[in-house]
Amino acid sequence: MNFLAATIESLGAKVTGWFAVGYAMFAFLARATLLLLDRTTWNRATLDVVVKQVYFTSVQILHVFLGYALVISWLIITIILSTARDFGLTEFASEMTIRVLVLELLPFLTALFIALRSGSAINTEIALMQVNNELDALAHCKVPPMQFEFLPRLLGGVISVVTLAGLAGLLALLTGYLAIYGMNTAGVEPYTQTIAKIFDFQIVAGLIAKCALFGLAVTLIPVTAGLETPKKLFMVPVSVLRGMMRVFFAIVAIEVVSLALKYI
Repeated sequence: MNFLAATIESLGAKVTGWFAVGYAMFAFLARATLLLLDRTTWNRATLDVVVKQVYFTSVQILHVFLGYALVISWLIITIILSTARDFGLTEFASEMTIRVLVLELLPFLTALFIALRSGSAINTEIALMQVNNELDALAHCKVPPMQFEFLPRLLGGVISVVTLAGLAGLLALLTGYLAIYGMNTAGVEPYTQTIAKIFDFQIVAGLIAKCALFGLAVTLIPVTAGLETPKKLFMVPVSVLRGMMRVFFAIVAIEVVSLALKYI
């Protein structure tokens, strides 16, 4: 009985903790959204910080990311073409390439790339600012942390993931055409018809929404995890680990829900 009671108590504590974390994230997002819609937020200083966040998150790594996307795209396209030829489905190769690579795999890998590079850095930075009382110092100096520290990171993450996923998708489309048709222009018409058939308004809107949610996940969760850090320096690595695990599960959950809505 004691074991059963302890198990139930432990499970209840975990569920309560999950609800508390979820409530804190949604409350934080609501505050950020209200600030985003406030006209007085958008002064020159805020815009400068947002531009810097986009630069550090996406522009600075653009050449590395495009190389990474090119290698993955070429490998996946080669595998799809080889499999399609083996099963006599060559005419469906271009559609399979677009659906597997552009709509699903590249946005997911883009989110993971940004999470590992920028999400972990954001989590560490916010945790250190929390431990060292820098956030309290900013508030004391009448520099709102939400406006100049948190909101720009959220916007930078969303803009970066949407933009990088779009660029990776365009690169994959070009790579797919060259792999299927080579330098021959005869394939332009059927290839563009396939693209037009797949990318209707609903698919494009869903893709943008999914990438925006990915971008929000890789910034919102690290920020809130950093703010949860107790004011003890040795807790910073624990906070980063916890935050990145949440980011991973959130990205997977978004992808699973997207697949379910699209194909089930």
